[in-house]
Amino acid sequence: MAWLELPRDKAGFVRRECPRCQRNFKTRPSRHDAGMLQRLLAGYFPFENLHEAYTAEELPAWHCLYCGHRALPDAWLTPEQSAHVEQMARAWANHVRYEQLAYVQRTLSHNPRPTFVSVAPEPLPRPLPPDEEMLRPLPMVCCGEEVQASWEWDQPFVCPRCGAHHGGLSGRQQVHLEFVRE
Repeated sequence: MAWLELPRDKAGFVRRECPRCQRNFKTRPSRHDAGMLQRLLAGYFPFENLHEAYTAEELPAWHCLYCGHRALPDAWLTPEQSAHVEQMARAWANHVRYEQLAYVQRTLSHNPRPTFVSVAPEPLPRPLPPDEEMLRPLPMVCCGEEVQASWEWDQPFVCPRCGAHHGGLSGRQQVHLEFVRE
């Protein structure tokens, strides 16, 4: 059985792309990624009852790390990720169609004149390779998460999860946090 997940880099981050500014950043995988992928697959999969395909949980909107644009999780896929999800959904649909036709062929063996021949589908697509590009790690103090941003970006950041604004960095400065007891 094949599964679908977004590729991660060596540090476990997933690449996201803003639908407005097309800039890339990375976040840790979210518990909402599975629901988002499920919704996308259901849109491409013609055999699914759409009302059964959606989780009861409402997916939260995310923000662009750079421009602050707000959108639902499925809008943050890169073009490669989106194409892979569509390719995987269509391949699964072909496998389901084949199994439906093959079932009829297997159970109606007494029929001497079948009206169709089921043709085995192509194998499912291979998973996307892991993401290799390393971006600059940044802590998002507001949510206690870490993201990765472009090294060249030196303007203020927006937390992808809560939308809080954070001051910008210049050049390749590192962020050091020091907790002070009060």
